[in-house]
Amino acid sequence: MLKKVLSIFLILLLCLTLISCGDKGKASYDVPQELEDMYNNLMGSLDPEFAYDVAYTLSETEEFHSSPLGGRNAGSDAEHKTAEYLVDLMEEIGLTEVEKMGAQCDLWSNNGSTLKVGDTFYDVYAYPSKPTPTDGITAEIVFMNDGTMWDYEDVDVTGKIVLVDIDQRANWWITYPMLEAELQGAAAIMSAQVSGFAEIADDALNCQDICAPMSIPCVSIGLGDSQELQEMMEKGPVTGTLTVDNDINIDQGTTYNVLGKIPGKSSDYQIVVGAHYDVHFHGFQDNCCAVGLNLAMAKGIIDSGYEPMNDIIFVIHGSEEWGSFGTQYDWTVGAWEMINHQHPEWVGKTLSFINFELPAYEFDTYTTSYSAPEFYSMLDFFTNTYPLCPEPVECFPDGVLTEGYQTYTYSDDFSYYAAGVPSVINGFLLQKDMENVFDFYLNYYHSNYDLPEIYNENVMEFNLKYYTAMAMYIDQMPALYIDFTSQFDRITDSINEELMLEAGIDMDKYMENLDMLHENAEALVTRVTEVNDGYIKAWMDNDEEEMAALYEEGRELTKQNLEAFVFAQDAFLGLMYEAPMLRHEAPQSNIELSRLVIGALEEGDVVTACDEYAWQINGVLEWYAMYFSPEVIKIQDHMFWGLDNQDNLYWGTGKQFAQAKVEAATRSLIERYDEENGDFTEEINIYNTAIQQQMTVLKATADQEILDMAALAEMLI
Repeated sequence: MLKKVLSIFLILLLCLTLISCGDKGKASYDVPQELEDMYNNLMGSLDPEFAYDVAYTLSETEEFHSSPLGGRNAGSDAEHKTAEYLVDLMEEIGLTEVEKMGAQCDLWSNNGSTLKVGDTFYDVYAYPSKPTPTDGITAEIVFMNDGTMWDYEDVDVTGKIVLVDIDQRANWWITYPMLEAELQGAAAIMSAQVSGFAEIADDALNCQDICAPMSIPCVSIGLGDSQELQEMMEKGPVTGTLTVDNDINIDQGTTYNVLGKIPGKSSDYQIVVGAHYDVHFHGFQDNCCAVGLNLAMAKGIIDSGYEPMNDIIFVIHGSEEWGSFGTQYDWTVGAWEMINHQHPEWVGKTLSFINFELPAYEFDTYTTSYSAPEFYSMLDFFTNTYPLCPEPVECFPDGVLTEGYQTYTYSDDFSYYAAGVPSVINGFLLQKDMENVFDFYLNYYHSNYDLPEIYNENVMEFNLKYYTAMAMYIDQMPALYIDFTSQFDRITDSINEELMLEAGIDMDKYMENLDMLHENAEALVTRVTEVNDGYIKAWMDNDEEEMAALYEEGRELTKQNLEAFVFAQDAFLGLMYEAPMLRHEAPQSNIELSRLVIGALEEGDVVTACDEYAWQINGVLEWYAMYFSPEVIKIQDHMFWGLDNQDNLYWGTGKQFAQAKVEAATRSLIERYDEENGDFTEEINIYNTAIQQQMTVLKATADQEILDMAALAEMLI
């Protein structure tokens, strides 16, 4: 009988606990009624219809587009008119200190392009490239497969218009076929997507990035039209007139970042909420919906009467899609200018940069947030424990995943993150494996099919509520919840200890400092959570004196955490091509791959050497050397490593890796691809030389990491 009574009691206790914990049985964490009332009032003031109306206006208003097919490009009149609209809207909402801040960019205005063959006109969409003469280029159109150097063998394309069919996801962006066509003497190039992007329809046009100096006129054409032209070529030569009306002005463009503020009780710290307003085509999801969400959040906060503890600044950035010639890092230019030149003082005082991309589309059965790793713990707590966190309704049935997802380089938040600002963005690009993209990118991304018809109101409403609630949580907590144990985890998972020992690194000291970093990071995050929890308890107890004391203690911890965060990104955050990683991972990867190549070559297996390993060296840049001429790769290398181009790297500044000099071997292997049991001594020697050079880089990098881990650990005390 006693066991039965105890069982009933435990069941009742569990039920009461779940009821008191908020939605979906979150772990028990109580908050003051006053805070809950503020939250409910704020959630009730958010208007997803306002967000949609803004997105629709930006997407469908003709004067906000550069060309008949759309586009709102860096420094264009369309971008400037849109900036004025955003200024007016911010002021109408009630934001204060509204301004548009001009930043330098390379001007590109895609005013419209046409292709005429006979009496037929074909839709084409220009990339940032040279314009044609006003009356166009009239020339023979020749099909060059996917535009590699191998496709031009024994073919003269001088003065002709090249047509290529490419997969810009699996193979290469248009950059390389464009530069190759220019090298071969072509007058212009047109590209169709065979897969990877714009798969939604044969008449889908697509515009991906084009990291290059200004080159020959370059346009996108639909796959169906490309196939029609190829069928015509089978019957005889085809002549067409291509007209590209591009306004180009290098270094003389102005892009505008538009911002406004909700003043907080204190301006010591701030939260920045961002989105970008430049687009390809109509760009409804990317990124008009994000602008709508950004401003709907601002409007909801103001309408609710919520008075934040800290300033909340809303920024709509220009030139995210593209902003500069001659660099591998030509996107998020407006955001990079904002945090590095217009408001560098935001580093060290910004609690979080919350960014939005494509926030009104249901990518999968779940959603995530990408963030700086130091925010993983905060996101997990906010989503799974904190009761004032909205749940998805009629979308994302599997909820919000919080295993930790590294912010990537394809959005404005990376520019802030690299500068030292803790960042977070709605999960919009990669699936939870952080390798494969969502189907949206195969179909709609950067295409003329990104239109209001693919709007999901439930997703917009959830993202609006979820990230507004997150901003409120960050705003209300005395201590910013940063957890540097994530750096310990990243470093631990990345180490090839055997290779580091071979490079002469003092691994005893390395691991000693790494353990010290972990110990101090754990102690600091414990202090942060104790202060925040104690503050909430004091609030519930109406103990104003204790609240004030804990709030001041939390501010000091916030200052400490932000200073350490800036240092950590300067010390440890590196890039290999576009992939964020720890600095020692780049030389380590190059060494590992080079040795795998050598192992295959010693067996005479050039196919495995090429197909499995060689192309991945230098962050897959060797892939391009297998298919494009040395002159093209020289341009690529200059954009990364040219001494006179180091001030043109934007968010890659100071983050780039040391190149393994293996191009000669790469080219030799691809030329000898069909050989069996050949003598590859010369190629092996090239890889061995590169390994020794990369060993030197690895040792220098890891030796610095030893010092930096100790310095970071000291900052966390």
